[in-house]
Amino acid sequence: MNKKFSFVLMTVLLLSTKILGQTIPLGVQGQLLDRMNNTNQSNSLNRNQPQNQINVGRRTITSTPKQKQNYDSLIDLRKKGLGDIAEVDTAILNLRKRIFGYTIFNNKTGTFEPNLKIATPKSYVLGPDDELIVDINGYSEDHYNLTVSPDGYVKINRVGNVYVAGLTIEEARARIISRLSQIFVGLKKEGSGPSSTNLYASISLGNIRTVNVTVQGEVIFPGTYSVPSLARVMNVLYLAGGPNENGTFREIQLIRNKKVIATIDLYDFLTAGIQKNDVNIHDQDIIKVGVYKNRIEVKGKVKRPALFEVLGHENLTKVIHDFAGGFTEDAFKELVKITRYTNRERKLIDLNTALFDSFTPQMGDVIQVESVNQERFENKISILGEVFRPGQFALESSPTLLKLIDRAGGLKENAFLDRVLIQRINPDLSQTNLSVNLKDILNHKSADISLRREDAVNIFSILDLREGYTVTIHGEINLKKDSKKDKDLEAGVGSTTGKLEVGSSRLNNAQDLNTLNASNNLGNNNNPNNLGNSNNILNNQEEDNIQIESEISEDLKSNETSNQLINRQLKLTLPFVEKMTVEDLILQAGGLRESAATGVVEIVRRKKNLADNTQINSQIAEIIRFSISKKLQLDETASTFELEPYDEVFIRSSPNYELQQFITIKGQVIYPGVYGLEKKDERLSEVIHRAGGLNKQAYPRGARLIRKIQLTEFEKNRKIEQLNEIQDNFNGISSQRDQTIVTKTKETIGIDLVKALNNPGGEDDLYVLEGDIIDIPKEPQTVKVSGEVLYPNSVKYIDGKSFYDFISEAGGFTSSSARKRAYVLYSNGSVKRTKSFLFMRFHPKIEQGAEIIVPKKSKVATGQQIVSIVSIFTGTLTSLIGIITLIKATSN
Repeated sequence: MNKKFSFVLMTVLLLSTKILGQTIPLGVQGQLLDRMNNTNQSNSLNRNQPQNQINVGRRTITSTPKQKQNYDSLIDLRKKGLGDIAEVDTAILNLRKRIFGYTIFNNKTGTFEPNLKIATPKSYVLGPDDELIVDINGYSEDHYNLTVSPDGYVKINRVGNVYVAGLTIEEARARIISRLSQIFVGLKKEGSGPSSTNLYASISLGNIRTVNVTVQGEVIFPGTYSVPSLARVMNVLYLAGGPNENGTFREIQLIRNKKVIATIDLYDFLTAGIQKNDVNIHDQDIIKVGVYKNRIEVKGKVKRPALFEVLGHENLTKVIHDFAGGFTEDAFKELVKITRYTNRERKLIDLNTALFDSFTPQMGDVIQVESVNQERFENKISILGEVFRPGQFALESSPTLLKLIDRAGGLKENAFLDRVLIQRINPDLSQTNLSVNLKDILNHKSADISLRREDAVNIFSILDLREGYTVTIHGEINLKKDSKKDKDLEAGVGSTTGKLEVGSSRLNNAQDLNTLNASNNLGNNNNPNNLGNSNNILNNQEEDNIQIESEISEDLKSNETSNQLINRQLKLTLPFVEKMTVEDLILQAGGLRESAATGVVEIVRRKKNLADNTQINSQIAEIIRFSISKKLQLDETASTFELEPYDEVFIRSSPNYELQQFITIKGQVIYPGVYGLEKKDERLSEVIHRAGGLNKQAYPRGARLIRKIQLTEFEKNRKIEQLNEIQDNFNGISSQRDQTIVTKTKETIGIDLVKALNNPGGEDDLYVLEGDIIDIPKEPQTVKVSGEVLYPNSVKYIDGKSFYDFISEAGGFTSSSARKRAYVLYSNGSVKRTKSFLFMRFHPKIEQGAEIIVPKKSKVATGQQIVSIVSIFTGTLTSLIGIITLIKATSN
């Protein structure tokens, strides 16, 4: 019985399962069976996982390698910039840059690539190589990646082929869901409402295909382009470089199946940012860019001057405000000038602002917007001169002269009130000067003056109406320089137009600041560069009348000891002040140096002939001499002498004042070193005695005196001129005239120290000068032979050897030796040359440490020598001919 019952129960269950299989989708059957079998959740999920599911990656473009290579090359081309690579004339490039909108297609930074991340447009038409992604969710889950075949089909497992080519994405979605509902009972489109089976399908676009679009007409690069199927018209236009110099920006047509389906006006995007009719392109679409119909140019004071393409219904207001961005701030808005082409010539049109709305530009019009007059104001008046706030003011706030002066801060104390000038512009633009007595107006003796537009009021200063009086002080003044400028002055910076600051004032330097430099050997306390800040005593002086310069010009200065004091003397010119005394002027000049002689102050006063009938004489100045107090104290010793304009005050150097002077003793003395001179007439023997005398190794016959060459710039220039004028001699001997000898700073003086020491005060006991170097060598053992000998060298000195003996030890003379001109340079610096008498030669005596020099013959005569020789020969020949002619005439 139990076996029968079990068999019947199993039969019922099998029949029930068969019936459910016909009414419930397969996915639901599996879920029901799982629930019936009470399986765990993880097993149920594993069983429900779609068997053909793949990962969904980023949307890509399906294209052939050649199509991808062409597309990438176009993108790179756009990034480089079409204007840089276009092989066109420069004039055409410049024309393109002037066209409004051209730069957006020639921009290197943008690519205008289609956005592959957007939701699939509902109007998208499917074609071969497109990919459809199908997701089924609910009681049953499944996933399909369907690629459209070249025949236009997608193949679905357990469903078969479904034709989708030429359908929009919405039409393809409906057809695919309809076919899938055959195996998924109750399947509905996702988002379409409640489903009895809770089973939904979503279909989206995956990888997209590449389509071919032809761009023709007036573009930079016409041709056929392979682009993604999501591309729009603007994307393709960008790849083609946009319209060229003849292309239209207003009527770009998209042609599909021989019909114009969209017309694009690029100005909508350029002016308002709206991309109207920028539709998706289809395979085999044609984008046509025709030629422009009506192009005008807007120039001048607008925010976006360019070449614009204007349609027939657009007026000048739209062109200026929408296309050109409107007027700039300084534009003359009341009137624009239009140049137009007629059938035969050009004409000008002056157009008022009120007519902009009714004026339609024509092809070729050039619209010029000019600037307002920058030099003219409708209400400007100005005031200059002696007021506290000079400048420009509005006529409305200052309609009269007194109100203008009050607005300008009032009059300064030095204002000249007797005559004020008003420069006025007449209606015919001519100028008129009005002279006004401001003093009478202030005293109410005259009425106030009404001002007009563009009036310029000039109030003069009393100080400007008189001559700039000055006083000058020369000599030993203690004017110190600003410490900030020490290095500049020591380096000799400055020029004839330079200015030197004294305190906070600036001094106009009439000469090069180098003229303020004197000897560098004077020591820190006596350096003449003490020029500059004198406790700000010149701060209140008038800047233009302050001048400072050296008393002696640089080219006349020399470093001789006797000139050291005068080299550092200065000359300071200051504005004249009433009641100024000599002490006051010295105080403003920084006081006196310690070398100043206060016992003799000399004033040179300009001679003034005030009366016309004054008798003329030879006097040109008045000389005044007196003494002053060196401390400049206001006591009974102070002078009461007052200066007058243009007085020149001279402060002399004290006659007994001398700067320290030093010499150097080198070599073989007991105490070599630097010695200060005790008196002006100190001699060689005296300083040698102070140095302890000669030591045992000394060779007094070879002692040398090295002395500084102290030449002024004038003397150096004169020596150079003299060297250039010297003619070469005619005896075949070369003479060295190197101009570098002019720039030498030291020279050697031949002395006889033996006689000087044996006969102190004699003619060989020379006076020493500041900077001298006395060099006493050790006893030498050789004689040097140099010049034109076979083997120049130094040979051992042997007493009794003759001149020719030493020449022989050097190999003898060469063929080019100038024997007659040989000379000997002794160790003490003296020189003796070979002398000739008839056929006999007398050579100098050779001493220890001497040098025998044999010069070289000159083989080639210079041009000057040849000219001189020819001149002498011609003159001699002429004289002989004259003598012979005279003799013949006498004999006849």
